[in-house]
Amino acid sequence: MPRATFFNLPEDKRALILRVAMEEFAAHPFPRASVNRIVKRAGIAKGSFYQYFENKKDLLLYVLQIIGEEKRAYLRPVLERAGQEDFFTLLRQLYIAGIRFAQERPLYVQIGRQLLASRNSPIYPEALARGMAIAHEIFERMIQEAIRRGEVREDLDVRLMAFLVASLNNLVVEYYTEHVASEYDERLLKVADQFIEFLRRGIGTDRQKHP
Repeated sequence: MPRATFFNLPEDKRALILRVAMEEFAAHPFPRASVNRIVKRAGIAKGSFYQYFENKKDLLLYVLQIIGEEKRAYLRPVLERAGQEDFFTLLRQLYIAGIRFAQERPLYVQIGRQLLASRNSPIYPEALARGMAIAHEIFERMIQEAIRRGEVREDLDVRLMAFLVASLNNLVVEYYTEHVASEYDERLLKVADQFIEFLRRGIGTDRQKHP
């Protein structure tokens, strides 16, 4: 997290630093992203940077936190329909909303690509773990509701299933970007539909498998 001195800056100055940082992390994999370029473009001294952030990793994790919070807010209207849609329909709607989010925020998509390109850096598992923690929480609630509604088998370990769904969801996106396309569009939905059908046949109740 940023130091208190960062939050004491005027709002426009904080916004400038974050915009420049996002552009830097979108242009370069984490190991090649440069604090020198960030401070130069943001018009701050390098010493000031270290009064605001512990290091480059601290800044990237904060950027990813902001993106994650914005995406979660974007997905909230879909998640609020958890009691109205079955689990598998809701999961598909999350993919649709996620595609829209990516299309509306190409800079965030590029940051994600550069993070994926940094998989051999220690930053990757740490960043992934933070995002997965949020996904686990979301999917755990969804699965609990789905069991209550008789859509998902009640003999399943909810926490384990939430972990598996979140992990597989992440792998679906990785597969798509590496083997299908770099842009997020209806092609991702076609891949997601196969994943959702796989889940339906694995964890769905008989009425879900044979509607």
